[in-house]
Order: sequence, then structure tokens, then C-alpha cells
Amino acid sequence: MKTADFIKLLERFEPRFTALDDAEILKITADSREASEGYAFFCVRGLKSDAHDFIDSAFANGASLVVGEKPLDLKNYVRISSVRDALNEILPGFYGCPDRKGIAIGVTGTNGKTSTTFILEHILEKSMSCGVIGTLHYKYADKLIPAENTTPVNWRWYSLLDDMRRCGTEAVISEVSSHALAENRIGATLFDAAVFTNLTRDHMDFHKTVENYYEAKKRLFTDHLVEGGTAVVNIDDEFGRRLSRELPAGVKQIRVSTEDRSAELFVGILELTAAGSRIRLDMADFSREITIPLAGRFNIYNAAGSFAAAQIFVGKDAAAERLAEGVSVPGRLERIGRSSVFVDYAHTPDALENVLNTLNGLGVYSKIITVVGAGGDRDKGKRPLMGAISCKLSDVVILTDDNPRTEDPDTIVSEIFSGCDTSVCRVEIIRDRASAIRRAIELSDEKTAVLIAGKGAEDYQITKSGKHHFSDREEVEKVLKEREV
Repeated sequence: MKTADFIKLLERFEPRFTALDDAEILKITADSREASEGYAFFCVRGLKSDAHDFIDSAFANGASLVVGEKPLDLKNYVRISSVRDALNEILPGFYGCPDRKGIAIGVTGTNGKTSTTFILEHILEKSMSCGVIGTLHYKYADKLIPAENTTPVNWRWYSLLDDMRRCGTEAVISEVSSHALAENRIGATLFDAAVFTNLTRDHMDFHKTVENYYEAKKRLFTDHLVEGGTAVVNIDDEFGRRLSRELPAGVKQIRVSTEDRSAELFVGILELTAAGSRIRLDMADFSREITIPLAGRFNIYNAAGSFAAAQIFVGKDAAAERLAEGVSVPGRLERIGRSSVFVDYAHTPDALENVLNTLNGLGVYSKIITVVGAGGDRDKGKRPLMGAISCKLSDVVILTDDNPRTEDPDTIVSEIFSGCDTSVCRVEIIRDRASAIRRAIELSDEKTAVLIAGKGAEDYQITKSGKHHFSDREEVEKVLKEREV
């Protein structure tokens, strides 16, 4: 798009400028570090920094145009009334509504979003080229981009969708966080199908109340489904049942349940084992018994929701066959080698309870050792709840650092400990996470399951000193290898 045409997009925001080169504008960014020729750099004011301070850097990197709010006498600088409002308005049109150039599936919920997107990709990838946007990474074509946020900010979101479509991605499968919905990060994006996994306490530091949290999640289904789009809803979840009742009349529904036979997808649980689950999928004119290599009831819901959404696009038979072939999700009840050590992302009370109930319910282990912490600068109210759940469902609990960020790690651990009942289980505090993992494995034997909870597949730890490399999996593998010698 030529500069003159780009300025027309900003017309409502009273653009003022002096001299502009007739450049080709190809991308929009709010990060001066990635600005280069063909980029328009938007000066977004943040809580901690003001992008106007990086204008010189953006031009030095080759930016063709800078858009801001301050009155500056610069060549190729456009002053407008509101940078944030302008971004929200022009991004869809500038990139040509990339969400509508193929299939788009959104997944939201407190727990299970990442697993559901992985399973969806596995089911669909034989039939179409898939891209995934989520907590672990942004993945498409031959690209694997580290994720800054589960759902990126609006200018990066649209740029990413545009690049995916240009690379031939036919189906975009995205985790859509409550933060993203509340902050309008996905703009005017529309999805062909949306999946609701569950809703339990999390992010109270941001949403303040569970009601606000629910209303943010609900927006995916009320504001971001195409006309005639499909909502896949877990109605065994309290908030899922409510969402099902409150969906707009024009939205198609596939209710998923293991309890309510009137649901459009009823899932019969036939057998639960350490290796996976045997289930029966029942829909109109379709019934299929399959085994999925994912342990735990919570994974049955993730698999069922994925099947319900995928079958819309590839049919029930193909979706069931692909689901039965199996998929692994990094850091989600991930067994390390042939050991009895599991790494899981569980960082909410509900997720932790689900994983520990799964390990206890397998009938294989006589003892459970849990290593757990909690993130800093996040919902403090869940910390004692996680301590209580850990003690209730474990024999030994080791409290440690997660991502303390800017908080005092000792305070975080003491708040988790306040919920621990030391009369029912042994509790140790080892702040150094590597040492805590080592201690848990040293205390275990072949009849003991060790759960390393909270970080899953993350390969970093965030402290006051910054972000540095740390992987639960790598630490476990290191200790296991030493034990073999």
C-alpha cells in the first residue's frame, strides 16, 4: 500500500504531516527493533515506556513511516489523535482481513487450551496446512516463533495472521486468552468455530472477579464467531453450562458431555489407564469406540472438544481416526522417558487437582511427590489453595520458585505454605527449583510418581534479575541420567 493510501486509512484520526516519501507500506509494528524498510512504526504509549522515545531508533532501522501523537517536526512522521484507536480500526483492512482467508478456530478456557490446539492440529494436518498460535509458540509452515504472549497484541496478531496466509496456511488454530479478549487484541477477527474448555479461578490480579473473567471469555462466542459459526462447549463445566444457555440464537452449538446424554457429543468413558483412555464418541448417526494415548479425565474433555471442532471441517470418520492415532503435548502430564516423573503446566488450583487426581487414580503408584510453586506478580489468592490441594493429594510436597518475577520469592512460598496441612503430608521448602527437582527424585522409588508442576514445557525462569534459561524437563533428565550411572 502506497503512503498516500495509508494516510487515507488514518483520515478519521486527523493526520497531520509535513514531508512524506512515496513509499510502499508493507507491515505495521509498534516495536522499533523490528522496524525496517516498508514498515510503519506506531508510537504506542505503555505503562512503563513511551514508544515516542524510540522514533530515532525506528528510523535508524529503516522504518518508512512513523505514526505518533506528539507534535514533532520530522520527515515521514504523521501525527494523529489516537494511536491505539487507529491501530484497532485500520489493522483488519490494512492486512485484508486475513482471518477470513481460510479456516479459523479459537480455543479459550482456564485449562486445556494448549492441549486442545495441539490435538486439533494433529487431527487436521493430514487434510490441510495448519498454523498454531498459543502459549508455547507460534507455529506455521517451517517457522517456530517463541511466544511473547499466549495471544499476541493486535498489531502482531494481524501481522502473524497475514504471514500465515501468505505462507499457505489453510487453518489457523489459536488459543485466545481472557486478557486478549478483554484488551481487544484480536480486533475484529472472526472464527469459524470456537471451543470452550472450562473456567476456574485464575488471573484475579487482572480481572478482579470471576464474573469479569467469564464475561471476557464469553466475548469469543458473542463477538468473534462468523455468522452461522459453531461453538463447542464443555457443559460438564459450570460456566460451560451457563455459556451454552447464553449463546446468541444464530450460533450453532455442539455441547460436549460425559454425563448428559442429550449433548450433541456424548463421550462414554470406558477405561482409564496410565497409557491413556478408552472412550466412545456418540453423535447423531455416528458412534465410534477409540483409545486415546492421553491419561486423565481432563484430557478426555480436551480430546472430545478437539474432535467436535475438527469434524466440522474433515468429517467424523477422519477426525476419529486421527484422534485415535495419538498425539503428545509437551509439558502436559508429560512422562519423562520410562521414569515415573511427570512434568505438567498445572499452575491453577483446578489444573493441579486434575493432574494429581489422575496420578492417584491410575492405581499404579503408592506415593505421590509434588514439586510446586506459583508465579509472581499474578493472582495471589490462588496460592494457599494450591498448597492445600498439593497436601491433600500428595504424600510429600516440595515448595519452590516458579517464575517469581519482581516479587519476593520467600513471600510467594510462604503464601503457598499457609494453605498446607502438614498433618496429612510432609512439606519441604527448597527455593532453588533445580535442587527441589533433584530432592523429589532422590526421595522417589519405582512405586512413586513425581509431579513437577507449574512450568510445563517452558524453557525459562523469570526473576528480578531477568529471564534466564531453565527447563524442568532438562533438570529431570540430568538427575535421571546420574541415577543410571
